[in-house]
This record gives sequence, C-alpha cells and structure tokens, in this order.
Amino acid sequence: MGYEKQSGENISEKSILDFHLAHQTNPNFFFEPKNSTKKIFWKYLASFNLLNSFQKIDVSELQKISTIEIAVHNKNYPEKDLLELYKRFQFNINQLLNAQTSYQTLSNIEARALVYQKILLESEMVEKLKLLKILKSSFENENIGDAFDIELKNFLEKMDPLKIPDNLTSFYYTNIKLDIKDNKKIKFNNDILHQSKLVNYFNDDYSKSKIEKDINNFLKKIKKNKKYFLSKNDIIFIESLRSDGVKIEKKYDDLYENNISEIPSDIQVMINNNEKGAALLRIAEVIGEDDLERMDEDTMYFIITTLNRLNIDRIRNKILLKVLPLKV
Repeated sequence: MGYEKQSGENISEKSILDFHLAHQTNPNFFFEPKNSTKKIFWKYLASFNLLNSFQKIDVSELQKISTIEIAVHNKNYPEKDLLELYKRFQFNINQLLNAQTSYQTLSNIEARALVYQKILLESEMVEKLKLLKILKSSFENENIGDAFDIELKNFLEKMDPLKIPDNLTSFYYTNIKLDIKDNKKIKFNNDILHQSKLVNYFNDDYSKSKIEKDINNFLKKIKKNKKYFLSKNDIIFIESLRSDGVKIEKKYDDLYENNISEIPSDIQVMINNNEKGAALLRIAEVIGEDDLERMDEDTMYFIITTLNRLNIDRIRNKILLKVLPLKV
C-alpha cells in the first residue's frame, strides 16, 4: 500500500485537512504564516497555540512585524500582542519627549511603536488624543486601519466627550460613538437617486468632476419625469453633495425646498456657535435611542444637515452609506 515509516516534512496548504495531517504526523511541525496565508490556517495555528514563534520576534525583523500588523488588521492575530511588541522597541529620551515630530524620521513600524509608547506615557488628555489620531492614521495610510480599533476604543472610553476639542471631535466620535458597521451588500437601484450608484461618492469611489456630471444628468432626467417625486432621502443626498462643494446647476433648484425649521432649536444654536463637540454628543444621544435604519426621514434630515453645516464629513458618510442604499 506504499506505507512509509517516516512522514514527509512538506506542509500542504491545499486544504485544512492536509494542513492538520501535517501537524499531527510531523513531531517537528513548524509553520510561519505569511501575508498570503488564508484566514482558516491562521485560526488553526492560533487554536493549537502554534503562533508563539511570533512572540520571539526581534524588533529588528520589520518584515515579520509587518506580517503581524496585517494579520491583526484581518483579525487573525491579537491586537494586544502587537502592541506588546511595540513596547519592546528602544527609543531615547528625546525621541519620546518629541514623539509628535520625531516619529516622522522613522520607518512606519518604528514610528507606530514610538507613538504608542508615548501614548502610554502621556497624562494630558488632549495630547494623548492627538497621538491616538496620529497612530490610527498611520495604520489607515497602509490600509490596515483595523489593526488598531479595539485598544483605540478602550483609550477613548476613558475620556470625557465634553472636553474633546472641536478639531478632534470628528476623530473621537468616528472611532467610538458612531462606529457604524454594516456587513450587508448594497443593491443599487438606478431609478431612485439615493439608491443609485452615485451613492458610491460617499465611499470615496467618485471624482468630483464625475459626480458633478452624473448628478446633473440624473436631475435632468428627474425634471423631465413628472411622475418622479424627490423623497427626503433624495434631498439629503443632494444637500450633502452641495455641502462638499459639488456644483449642481441652478435650474434644478426648484425641484425641492429646504426647510430649516425642521432642525431642532438647540441643534441650530450649536451650529450657529460651531459647537461640534456638543452637537455630536446630541446626535449620538439621538442615534443611541433607535436603530439608524428605522429612524424616520425627518430625524435623519436634521442629523445630516447638522453634520453638513459643521463639516463633519467622515461620520456623515458612514451614516449615509448605512441608511441610503438598499441592502441585501
């Protein structure tokens, strides 16, 4: 039957069964996952405690650390273990004291380690918040933003939202209060404005020149179609584009009317005083009372209008992508 007394040393990634058999038959089993390693094999290694080799990584092995960062982003490796690894980097006192500037002279991984260490040492809330934003941006710039979300929220939860300065409120609420995730897929309906492919604009999938051309073409069709009635969600969509400086031809101004009186008086005062922190806290309270998808259009209108007027686009875009398109 071709039975062999000694097992082979090769580790197959064709299937999880092949992988498991290699582990069970090879007493010297060792496998170091790479960026291309499938998620199921990462889970297998973690469940059998076979990722301990990463705990022995030297901080000079930047390529391996990069692999870990990607694994953390993909939720294949614990975030806390990556941050523990950052703590092992050695920096001099000047680098730590001037972390907000000195990180720029380091490699991306070393920079993240320096900023994280400074965050642990910083006692001033505003300064810590600035550092958290730098660290989060560093991950996002390499498309691994989810590698720093759990611990980020832990830091933010310890802060008083009323003491957050206006220039950091958007960052704060984007990462703690209004973290709106949606695993459902968008189903486009190009017969309805707010459910059309134009909604991809809020996902950064549209150039400004293209969205201007497409929105004006869409409104041209609407104006010719006497049966089409602009819904409140359509108006929310159009007003958000206007807020971003998208030029919509004046001949379409008569398609709808803006009703400023729909905005609650306390919110209007916050807008007039440019009180971003207070306004976001108020919006968070409103959203916390209900499911976004079940919220009525009038409430959604004043929420989006407030975010438009305060130029809080990141949070607005997340909400719009949650409530406007059809989901399946």
